[in-house]
Amino acid sequence: MKRLLLILILQNFASAIFGQSFTVDDLVKVASLPIKNIDHFMNKNGYELISSKSEHEILEANYSIRIKKNKAYNGPKRIMNIQLSDELKYFNLTTSSLTEFLNGRRFLIKSGFFYDTEKDVSKDTSILFQKGNISIQSTQTADSGTLRYQFRLIERKIPTTVKYAEDLLQFDSNELLASFFGEQNIKKDMYYFSEKELKKCSVLFSGTRYQVVFVWGDEKNLKDLLYILVPHSLPTAGAENKNSVTGNNEWQFRNGIYPGMDLKELLRLNEMDFNIYGNASELAFMVKPGVNGKIDFKKTAVVLNCENCDDLKIFNQHEVSALDIAKKNLPMYVNDVIIYPSHH
Repeated sequence: MKRLLLILILQNFASAIFGQSFTVDDLVKVASLPIKNIDHFMNKNGYELISSKSEHEILEANYSIRIKKNKAYNGPKRIMNIQLSDELKYFNLTTSSLTEFLNGRRFLIKSGFFYDTEKDVSKDTSILFQKGNISIQSTQTADSGTLRYQFRLIERKIPTTVKYAEDLLQFDSNELLASFFGEQNIKKDMYYFSEKELKKCSVLFSGTRYQVVFVWGDEKNLKDLLYILVPHSLPTAGAENKNSVTGNNEWQFRNGIYPGMDLKELLRLNEMDFNIYGNASELAFMVKPGVNGKIDFKKTAVVLNCENCDDLKIFNQHEVSALDIAKKNLPMYVNDVIIYPSHH
């Protein structure tokens, strides 16, 4: 965090330039700068540091337009609030100009930012723009009758490595996912949430043994991760006319589970018996959620498959013991795995 404090050292550096504007283009530029160069950029563009503090590994800085002595300024009122940490950067630009606000939104669209195209750029008071690891929330608010226009930019640190399936939980938007894996490896699709309900989703590595489905809470903006499905075959509209991938999914899990794992091996891994929903349940062949043993089946939902087992009497009930199934040497194994984010 010592490097964060360099901005404080530079706060007295002032350029003679009197900046006449600070656009959303500049907002995106300043977010891309090394932390030590931010203060210089702000001063160069006509802003001065009015307050700053560093607390709990977070640096906060507030800037306003620098006005020369004895010179009137009749332009738009602008304020920039910045929060910096090792994981996140926040840049909040507030202006009193509607023209700047609308031009800023149009600039983001032309720059390739993803947004809900059903939104009206000129009328909607709140529109989210996303690109890679950057999201910009544009909002119009009224404060004591005065309209204010705001662009709040958040830059997230892009994950460096992905080894286990659980590491994929770091990606809570389609754009962040594409920034790491590349857009060519991401396919937007429709997930069969139920027999009658479809939800927008993103499929990573579709048609391979590493295919994964990301199901979003916010379908308009493809963000707010609900859960990740590591499937044997894709339950999506786009996969209906395609052949299933041969073999098991190759993703590994930190808890030791892997697709294709035999039920007996799953029992040994858990070190305790657990229940599986039978044919009397709508969740047939899914492990009952709970923490019974080493595996948390609430955070990691396991759906099993059993070859030619549907009509066996042991499954003609709501729940059945995994140990009882294993004793009958039935060919039951892990088919699909669902993992949930920590806030689930």
